[in-house]
Amino acid sequence: MFLVMALAPGFARAAQPAAPAPAQGQARPDAPPAQGAPAAQDQKKGDQKKDDKAKQETPAAVEARLSDQLLLELEKKRREIDRRETELRREESRLQELRADIKKRIDTLQEVEQRIQKALEKTESTKDDRLEHLVRAYTAMAPDAAANLLNTLDITLAVQILRNMQVKRAGAILAVVQPERAAKISELLARQPQPPAEAPPQRR
Repeated sequence: MFLVMALAPGFARAAQPAAPAPAQGQARPDAPPAQGAPAAQDQKKGDQKKDDKAKQETPAAVEARLSDQLLLELEKKRREIDRRETELRREESRLQELRADIKKRIDTLQEVEQRIQKALEKTESTKDDRLEHLVRAYTAMAPDAAANLLNTLDITLAVQILRNMQVKRAGAILAVVQPERAAKISELLARQPQPPAEAPPQRR
């Protein structure tokens, strides 16, 4: 009787079913956590903090952040505008110097032109004075003497002298000039326009 009571607990434990073995890849309930579990938890906590921070950002904070970004963009634009304005001022200064140089050259050319014009006018005046003197001299000569000089004179100058003489006096001189030369002078006189004749005095 005592032997049966002593062996009863052992038989009872043997009769209990054994705990099922964990499936392949499944951790045992009493097994310690894997090494990667803390890192995953830390990442989850970091994401949670970011979400909390985004939720905690007030409209005023958002407006301030956007205002800072806008100020940075405006400052960038202002610097670009300042740079372009500096380049434009430099280009404008260069153009002003170029215009001043061109004006100086034009003024110099105009001054030279005026001097040349005055010299030409003086030359023409001298030629007119000389021609007038020759006309008076040939008019005072005898026709034969004047004709002899006209025979050797430059034909253009001879034509000018005879043209500025009185018609009667010029005809008398031309009559004794060498025939061939007289014909050439007459041809040139006919080609060139005659000076306006003086109006005859009116009778009262």
